[in-house]
Amino acid sequence: MTKSKYKVHPVDNECSLNSNGSSFNNQNDLCEDNPVTLVFQVKNDADKIIKGLNEITAKSDGGEVSQDNGGGTLQGGLPITSSQISDSEAVVPNGSLEEVNQIERPKAQCNVPDEIPRPPSAKDRGYAWVVVFNVFLINLVSAGYVKSFGITYTLIMDYFPDASGATSGWIMGLLIGCRGILAPAMGAFAVLAGPRKGVVVGGLLCVAGILLAVPAFSVLYLAFTLGAVVGIGMCMAETPGFLLVTDYFQEKRSLANGIKAAGNPMGGILFSPMIVILNQEFGLRGSFILIAGIMLQLVVLGMLMRPFELQQKIVQEDYWKKMQIENGKSDLQIRQMRATVGAEQRIKKKAIDLSFLKNPAYLVYILMVMCTAAALPSALLYAAKYGRSIGLSDLQNSAIASYIFICDVVMRLFCGFIFNRKKSNKRYGFIAGLVIGGLGCMTVPLCTNMWHLLIFATTLSLCTAFFWTLINELLADQFGGDAMSSTWGFFRMTQGICNLFYPSVIGFVMDISGGLGVPYIMMGSLLILGALIIASQPLIAKLPGSKIYLPS
Repeated sequence: MTKSKYKVHPVDNECSLNSNGSSFNNQNDLCEDNPVTLVFQVKNDADKIIKGLNEITAKSDGGEVSQDNGGGTLQGGLPITSSQISDSEAVVPNGSLEEVNQIERPKAQCNVPDEIPRPPSAKDRGYAWVVVFNVFLINLVSAGYVKSFGITYTLIMDYFPDASGATSGWIMGLLIGCRGILAPAMGAFAVLAGPRKGVVVGGLLCVAGILLAVPAFSVLYLAFTLGAVVGIGMCMAETPGFLLVTDYFQEKRSLANGIKAAGNPMGGILFSPMIVILNQEFGLRGSFILIAGIMLQLVVLGMLMRPFELQQKIVQEDYWKKMQIENGKSDLQIRQMRATVGAEQRIKKKAIDLSFLKNPAYLVYILMVMCTAAALPSALLYAAKYGRSIGLSDLQNSAIASYIFICDVVMRLFCGFIFNRKKSNKRYGFIAGLVIGGLGCMTVPLCTNMWHLLIFATTLSLCTAFFWTLINELLADQFGGDAMSSTWGFFRMTQGICNLFYPSVIGFVMDISGGLGVPYIMMGSLLILGALIIASQPLIAKLPGSKIYLPS
């Protein structure tokens, strides 16, 4: 038996896989108690499946089927009866950790003959690329608005010159915080109601929030409309895209994540100069109305968010129809084969899995994002204000922001291409990006002109590119793609909670220190601390209760 690509780590004597004795909650579970058991639930008519298996294997070369009380023994020695098909247990003998690690990760499949044809998967092909391009456009619109909000923030401060940094920081804090704080709920909503409804409702909330901001009564009023309402809408619109890309891609997931993530900075390239021009031509309130019209496009894009399960059914229907026509199979034979293959592929996703909050290996990411949330995306949003403090014009600040976004697009695509190779270590790349970004933030107080800020912009672009391209890959690889609604949701929720308060803290430090030098040193230090936390994951994964798949 070949060695598995993944091993479960760590393990104690209670159970050969999970150190707390409980099974890992996704389709790749290997055990509940010792001895290890592999349990496959098949919910189809058992007699029809057995009959289909016997007919097909009887026709194959060398295939032997012996009848025993309505059951059969497939070639390979595994007996199957009608009672076992509905609720069977294949018991793996006791063994050491090294022996158990030889077991390949199950793929929710029954032990059926290879002669049964299987329809192609919808992953990494066809409509999957439509989905990733659609998510790219959703990120372009939503994240482009957020990434250019540093310029909008400066314009709001000009409109309310008496507002303090701590008070005005609530606009940015609520926008970024609400954008992530409801991610677990939005992930569960996407699983239960479907991704289309999530994106459509989110787009309508974004439009409503921006239109309500048109009167611009006060800074706190804008914090509620431009911050809370728009932030919640963006959380609903963006979360389904992260989940769908994971569903639609397996082998090319790194490349798909790179394309998807490139939409964020691409939106910043377009939105930053656009907001400056709209403000010059129509004023702050007029620009809000026009931006709301752009946000309405999220509703159109949401209609293209086809669930993966639906696309898989479409691919399978086309396959079975083509097979029936080309091979002359009868309707009964096609139904039997479809029933067998369909039983293998049924996977029920869990909307929210709270067990991850007790997993030390996963909590590493929660601690890490508590640190990095101070700088991502605040380091970018405050760049325009720092540029103005050293005498740069709004046009120069807009040029710097556009440069950051161009670098970000190129580096995200580059990152996705490089780490799509199997030999690349994603965790090392993730750590290196945080360290480089932290060092760049700490050098900001030394910047005295536009060219100095461009150097800082390059380091920050590399940091954000590696962070947002690789985080989904790391979570999916280590905790399972079907658990993304929970692992990604809790990650984004923690980031949202931190983003809710960090802008006000940065504004408070800025008021005390009299500038942005000290806040940027603080943000850079926390980025490096986040890198150290991720670097310590192999040690933390040895603690009792840790459940993680580590590349061998």
